Amino acid sequence: MILDKNTPSARDRGRSPSLAASFSFLWPGLGQLYVGNRRLAALFAVPALLILLILAYQLRQGVVVFAARFADPAFSLAAIVVVVAAGVWRLTSVVHAFRAGEHLKTRRVIDRAVVVALAAVIVISHLGVGGLLLVTYNADTAVFNPDIGRALPTDSLAPGETPGPTFAPLPTPVPGGRVTILLIAGSTQGALYDSIMVVSYDPKTNSVQMVSVPRDTGYFPLYFGGVFPYKINYLAESVGNGVLKSPEGKSRAAGLTTFIKEVSYLVGIPINYYANMDVNGFVKMIDAVGGIDVVNPKAITDPTYDWLDNGRTPYGFYLSAGPHALNGKQALAYVRSRHTFGDYDWGRDSRQQEVLVDLLHKMAQPSEIPAIPGLISTIGSSISTDFPANQVADYVAMGQSVSSGDIKHVVLGPPYEIPAPAAMYCLLNDKLAALSIGWFGTESTWYGKPAPAITCP
Repeated sequence: MILDKNTPSARDRGRSPSLAASFSFLWPGLGQLYVGNRRLAALFAVPALLILLILAYQLRQGVVVFAARFADPAFSLAAIVVVVAAGVWRLTSVVHAFRAGEHLKTRRVIDRAVVVALAAVIVISHLGVGGLLLVTYNADTAVFNPDIGRALPTDSLAPGETPGPTFAPLPTPVPGGRVTILLIAGSTQGALYDSIMVVSYDPKTNSVQMVSVPRDTGYFPLYFGGVFPYKINYLAESVGNGVLKSPEGKSRAAGLTTFIKEVSYLVGIPINYYANMDVNGFVKMIDAVGGIDVVNPKAITDPTYDWLDNGRTPYGFYLSAGPHALNGKQALAYVRSRHTFGDYDWGRDSRQQEVLVDLLHKMAQPSEIPAIPGLISTIGSSISTDFPANQVADYVAMGQSVSSGDIKHVVLGPPYEIPAPAAMYCLLNDKLAALSIGWFGTESTWYGKPAPAITCP
């Protein structure tokens, strides 16, 4: 008897095409190996193995750092390509294994149903993951904006706005050196910043220094000369609308640049980057991670607190001292409330630092990894920063081991400020310079210089 080349051998008879497809569903190439085609089995298996090795390499610093890499649009885009390509490759392997097995056994409806189901799972799962990564990629490109605050493009200026003649970009940190970020919060529709916090990370000592400047700080010296007789949270807006003439020019970007350099001048440490978040973004961020746990050091009784919901919630925020689990709306009240007697800006600035540290520690837990893509996509329209997206994971890796004992934080209230007219407070610049030198050493811009004059009225 002469066998046709497509006639199965006795060894191959009875092998199910749906089972072959199922094996290739589990791992590309297994179905081909099942039907006896080792060469094609290797062809399908090797690319999948390479993807697995790449994933293992990316996980070398742990799942937290791996998740942080998705903050980089380039990484998210590459991940989309890999996920889609892997899906196409799996689907091809499954279909090929099924077809290779068809001649081995009479076709059955159940075999076809199985392979259709497997193909549907592959398409839905890979497109679903790819879609989530696409949302993350779009959010990344919205969040990480290197133009704002680092350049003043003349083609984006409105009528009457001009670039400054002496504009210089923010300093870039030296490799392996200190990196300092200005965190500001308010409304993205304007430039009134109610939260002003300098966060500086020193990789040499693996430590963090946090300095909060109260929004009611006024009568402070300007880095380009003169004294600003209004509250510091009005500085950026006053430059943007031309009330204050700044060497950075007249535009919203010029106002932000002036503001960043002014805070740098006061605190006495070069600021490399900034991050700006509006209040809606803060609420979304806290809710995206499932809330946050705080320990309220002092009872809050603020009958004037506005919940920013157009009057749907009656005015007033009250919270007893002690531990509390807060959702996004409650956490916003916790960091915004400032009218409890004896509390004011200094109390809420301290609570802002507490929430930031608690949030960083929470996000460093592996259990929070699934929330990171959703977190990025949720706050994408509410936050902007010029921090390099491709360096986020590196700093997450370095900062994971920073203990609470290596985090210094201070609010520039008394003894660094005294009351000033018009419900403002004035910095005692000599004490602030001494604090800067004590914390930052030779890196302080006040190091080796005469103590600055006090500009209080």
